[in-house]
Parts: sequence; C-alpha cells; structure tokens
Amino acid sequence: MVILILSDPKTVISCPPTLSRLLLAACLLASGAARADIVGDWNAQALQTMRTSTASPMMARDLAILHVAMFNASESLQNNYTPQSFNGYNAPGSMSGPSGADYQAAMITAAKTVMQSLYAGSANTFEVLANSQLSNIANSQAKTDGIAWGQQVAQSIITWRQSDNASIAGSTSYSPVGAVGYWSQTSASPAQFAGWGNVTPFAISSAAAYQTTLSSGSLASYIATPNGSYEADYFEVMDKGQNTSGSRTADEFTQAFFWSSPNGSVKVPGLWNQVTDQLSSTLSETERVRLFAAVNVAMADASIAAYATAYDQQFWRPETAIASGDSDGNANTIGPAPGDIWAPLIASPDMPEFVSVTGALSGAAALVLMSKLDNTQAFSLTAQYNNGSGLSTITDSFTSISDAATQAALSGIFAGTQFRTSAEEGLLLGYEVGIQTNTGFQPVPEPSGALLLMSGFVWLGTARRRKTQA
Repeated sequence: MVILILSDPKTVISCPPTLSRLLLAACLLASGAARADIVGDWNAQALQTMRTSTASPMMARDLAILHVAMFNASESLQNNYTPQSFNGYNAPGSMSGPSGADYQAAMITAAKTVMQSLYAGSANTFEVLANSQLSNIANSQAKTDGIAWGQQVAQSIITWRQSDNASIAGSTSYSPVGAVGYWSQTSASPAQFAGWGNVTPFAISSAAAYQTTLSSGSLASYIATPNGSYEADYFEVMDKGQNTSGSRTADEFTQAFFWSSPNGSVKVPGLWNQVTDQLSSTLSETERVRLFAAVNVAMADASIAAYATAYDQQFWRPETAIASGDSDGNANTIGPAPGDIWAPLIASPDMPEFVSVTGALSGAAALVLMSKLDNTQAFSLTAQYNNGSGLSTITDSFTSISDAATQAALSGIFAGTQFRTSAEEGLLLGYEVGIQTNTGFQPVPEPSGALLLMSGFVWLGTARRRKTQA
C-alpha cells in the first residue's frame, strides 16, 4: 500500500502499490491529492465579484461572512480550532458537525451558499466553482454529509447577519454642522455610509469601545492651538498632498495611488486579502482558512469602529481646512494665495476625515498577519488606480507586513485627503481591533516575538485619547 501524507496532516491517501503510474495518478486525483486551493479560489472569486460594485466597508463585512462560514464549516468537523461564536450568533448544533463528514465538502458548500445569498446575480458562477471543487471529492456518505453541514453552517451565519444594520447604513442621512473644523461635502455625492458605525461587529464587543477622539476640547480649540499637532498636520498635507506638489517624492506618489481604492478595484480589504493569500501560500489548508477568517473579521470590525469614530468626530478634510486657513482661528495657518485653489492629488472620500479608514483596515489586517506569520517577509503587490482616464495597474514592493500597513495609513497624506494624526490613530485603532480578534480562533500558537509585538501595541494603545463612555 502506498501511503501519502500531504501538507495538510489531515489528508492521508492510500493507493495499492500494484497500480501503474498512470492509474496511481488517477487514484491520487480521485482521493483529493490534486484538489484545488479551496480557500484561495473562493477568495479570488469573491474579490472579482465584489470589485465591480461593492464599497469598501461592505466588502470587509461580506468577506468576513464568507471566510467565517468556511472556517466554521471546517473546524466544526476537524476540531483543530474553536469555531467562532459572535455577538448574537446562534451556531447550529453547538458547532459540532456530523461525525465523519467531509470537511472540504462542507467548506466548499458553505462558501457557495454564502456567496449565492450575498451576490445572487452571480449565482451561476459560484455554482460552477463549487461543482468543480466538489468533483475532486469522491462520492460518499461523508461528502453528502459535508455538503449538508456546510449549507447549515452558512445559513446560520447569513441569518445572523441579515439583521446587522448593514442594509440601512448606506441610506442613513447626515446633516453638515457648517462650523469651523467640521466636515462639509467636497463633492455632489452624499455622505458615505453614515450609519456604518451602527453595524453589529463580529468579534469586538462594540464599536464604541474602540472609538477615539481627536481632541479633549472642541474642534475649534484644537485647530486654534498655536504650534500644536494640527498646525504640523496642516502644513505637511498642504505641501505633500497638493495635486501639483513639487516636494512629494516618487515613492510617495506611488503610495498615494496604490492605496486609493477607486471604483472597480479590489479596494483596501481586497489588497489585504491578496497579501494574506500570497504570504500564507505555504501553510496547510487548515491554517489558511483560519488566517483568512481572522484577517477579515479584524478588518470588518475595524471598519465599523473607524466609521463610528468618523461620524462622531466629524472632522473636516484637508481641502476644506486649507481653503479656510485664513479664517480658522489659528493665526499661524495660511490659506492659498488670493486667486489660487488648493486641490488634493486624489479626490477626497465622501465622509469625515478622522480617523483614517485605510489606516484602520490595514492595522487590523497587519496585526493578525504579523501574529501568525514572519513580519519580515518582503513582497510585491499590484493594485488598480484611476488617474482620470480609467483603471490602470501599479505595483509596489514592501519590506515587511508592518511596512505595508504604515505605508497604507500614511498614503492619505500624499493623496491630500488625510492628516497625519488621523492616519496614525487609524492604524492604532486597527491594531487594537486586531489584538482583540486574536483572542478568538484558538488555540493559536503565539511565538514570543509576536507576543512582545502585541504587548507593544497594547502599550501604545494606552496613550490614545479614548472617548469617554457614558
């Protein structure tokens, strides 16, 4: 008997030694040795589907639903890690699947069920992918049970998320305050996802627990403080973020466009999923599905907390601030010369400035990845950007995961859309959410270096200006 143990220690294949090489290959194929990259294929298909019409916060939510469904379907049968139970989520069968059910059949079916529910218009595409993957699993009672269990797990998560307030977040109204320091619309578009801060989180207790404040006083006093952080932020973005800036370096120009997330791109959540896919390629299937689930849950919750903060603080964007530089109450800030108009390199997002959503998403994803992978891995990634003539691609290289997260957070400065304080606070918010996410998906072997790294982030978090809770 030929016994093969694949990279996933759960996958053991037995084939008679008398088979010819051709028949042996067929045996291995039928046994699943040549099975596709289940989690990677579904992630890629999800990004392809979502890029055409899904906004960044909704993408983060939907990817979390997909990957948690796959993780729970798998781990409720494999029992390597604890399936996730979240706020108000009633898991089927106390998250213990039928004995002997094929976990891969469950993963595939859970992914298909979720995606067909969320994106019904592409149902046939998901059916084709699922059938292709399921065809690599020999017909058996285990396969039948796995399919049925995957449907049940997915449906329980779909039902839970149907009442999470995401469906009404985009239609929540916002009324501009119209005072110094407060956000005013910079385009004809309405405020983006003004209600996203009210969406039910996955792993954190509430968005309010992770909100932060820009100032202990009023926005007007924060702006008017001489030689304060606002002044430094103001002049930095005025210099580096203008569309005609001569001091912005080539690298800073690339960073601004790389993380700009135009319509039609995979946006920031998609980019971090591509990083996850690339850096985890050598892990077992079990580890990959866990990593994807943790990364996407962290990003989903970070986006909720970041939007909650943004619409609570309501801080203005640089282009509004600079246009008001001569009348903002600070004698040191100077607006454009008479007749000149300061414009950002990239159009400002249609929402308040503080905190950076890109920073929060990136911090959350990076923290989870750094706790489970080697932070010092160098990698390159390709993104889409729009310079006014349609989508083009741009490739950037990073020396580490933390390098990518920092570049993502600071990119808004060079785009002219974000102040440094917002970028740094958004990154820290994301780190804190990532730390909380890591308390789930257990048991998780934490190397000492990762523990020290996380301890440092916790220490940094204690210095943040927290919102006082009633």
